[in-house]
Amino acid sequence: MKPLEVVIVDVGHGNCAIVRDGISSAIIDVPRGKSVISALVDNKCHQIEHLLLSHPDEDHIGGAARLLADPDVSIENFWCNPSAIQDTDTYLDLLEQAALREDRRSTRYRSNLNVGAREDLNFERVAIEVLHPDVRLAGVGQASRKHKRGEVPSNRMSAVLRVSLAGKPAVLLAADIDDRGFDSIVSRGVNMEAPVLVFPHHGGSAKGGNDRAFAKKVCEQVKPRLVVFSLGRNKYRNPLPEVLAGVRDAVPAAHIACTQISKNCHSRDSIPENAAHLSPKWPSAGTAKGASCAGTVVIRAAEDGDISYDPSQSQHSQFVIQNIDAPKCLNLTI
Repeated sequence: MKPLEVVIVDVGHGNCAIVRDGISSAIIDVPRGKSVISALVDNKCHQIEHLLLSHPDEDHIGGAARLLADPDVSIENFWCNPSAIQDTDTYLDLLEQAALREDRRSTRYRSNLNVGAREDLNFERVAIEVLHPDVRLAGVGQASRKHKRGEVPSNRMSAVLRVSLAGKPAVLLAADIDDRGFDSIVSRGVNMEAPVLVFPHHGGSAKGGNDRAFAKKVCEQVKPRLVVFSLGRNKYRNPLPEVLAGVRDAVPAAHIACTQISKNCHSRDSIPENAAHLSPKWPSAGTAKGASCAGTVVIRAAEDGDISYDPSQSQHSQFVIQNIDAPKCLNLTI
């Protein structure tokens, strides 16, 4: 049977998800580094139906230009909302590579990664819903404080996506959505439920005031069994204790898993070498330095449609208990 799965790649500080049905794939966000290319090559992901970038921050787009520049990579559609404010070399190089592909008619550029995309992102047994931005926000885009509707920062424009496998919701990818952006989804009565949540901001502050309340609100809407924090051990000290507390407030029984070992949990330089729970098929960026915790997380749809994932809660918890000094995912003290 063809594999039907969503792979949350351990890329360090950044986000990347590979959605696969057989040889057909969609890639959501591509940070800088070798992890994504290695994952595609190692798992024979030959045909990319959609390359989607949630918003133009470095830790979400840093490696996308390289992917677009690779003549051996087939990409049918490239989705990226425009930004008149973003002018980094990374972003401009990305647009240049996208333009070259469009000129050759090898990749179609799609600038409407918003609710209006509807079924255009579906392929094979995969459905990808754009829950945010809505038309009001997408029509304005990123904006300065001088705009009549006020400032619209990059994070508020983050595309929030829900991936379904074989007709069942599997993963909610929240990118870097802020509290006001999330409130706009809630106000529209959108169903956000999914068994797996990739938490926004890598577990950092949403910069809206109360991070505990924000995390609680997000998890109350999504109702996840698994909450993934995609983070790098050597970048910031995520997830924040307030964020973990909010997760526990809403879903106390949920499995919490960081892709790499947080410095809040294990501050010593000596990192555990036990990696038996890590995926043997998909690479994890932290493996070389012994920094992976859950590592790359693989969510699968079984023949009966049930959604499962690896590493399992028992596998990951055993690793954490045996190797991590002060694991916050198992013993929250706030």
